[in-house]
Order: sequence, then structure tokens, then C-alpha cells
Amino acid sequence: MRSSHTVSPIIHFFVGKGGVGKSTTSALTALHLARCGCPTLLVSMDPAHNQCDLFESTFSEKPRCITDGLWVKEVDADFWITRYLKETQAQIRRTYIYESAFNLQKHFKVIRFSPGLEEYALLLAFENVLSQATDKHALVFDMAPTALSLRFFRFPGFR
Repeated sequence: MRSSHTVSPIIHFFVGKGGVGKSTTSALTALHLARCGCPTLLVSMDPAHNQCDLFESTFSEKPRCITDGLWVKEVDADFWITRYLKETQAQIRRTYIYESAFNLQKHFKVIRFSPGLEEYALLLAFENVLSQATDKHALVFDMAPTALSLRFFRFPGFR
């Protein structure tokens, strides 16, 4: 049994190429942990979001309790990209307030499709999950296919 002080959750990542059973295995693991009394958050980081099919339910950025001890959340990469770009644009506007000739909107439409931005959005979502899931004992991540996941894990925070 866990003591009353805050304990970092155990994190499980399910990574592999598409079609190998990452979503199924991560869902079964999360369900098993919850049934063993471990409050668990299952997070779909895969753009395919197969958890909704497996649980025959819809999920979103807001974690949803689907059974005792199990919550499911789908990461919306577009939401995190948009949030990052808006925050960055606001910071640039504050920094260069005297520079009213900047046409930032045009530049940010191009930046939206920059290499690495999707991976960075997943990192922002991951950090958000860690900060919000303080009451969970296990976090189970259903990751995107190998290529995107490997780029995600290459960010400095994982070294």
C-alpha cells in the first residue's frame, strides 16, 4: 500500500510499428492495473486513437473515467500545436511591441508545418499529463508508430 506522501507514477510506454497491437496491449495493461487497485491513466498519443474503438467510447483531452480506477485520455496534437504557436506569438508580440510592422500571422502559418513541431506538441502533452495526473499510480502511454515515437523520445528531456 502506498503512503500518503506523493509518489511519482510508474510510466509504461507501448511503442512499435503500426498494426502490432500497441493499442490493444496498452488497453489490457491499463485495465489490469486498474483492476489490481492501481489508479491508472491510459493516454493515447497515437494519432489513430484506437482506444475509442477498443472501449467503444469517445475520448478527448479531458481524462474520462471508464471503470473503477481507469481513466482514458486522447492527446490532440493539433490542440497542442495551436497552443504552442499562440503562446509563442504572444511572447514575440510582448517582446517586440514597438515593432508593429511584423506580419506574424503569415509566418506562423508556415511555422505550423515545421519539422519537429508534432513531436514537440506530443512532448507538451506528455508534460501536461505528468503535471495533471498526480493522483494516478500508473500512466500507460499508447504511442504513435515507431518513427514518430523515436523522434519524440529523442528530445532532451528523455536523456
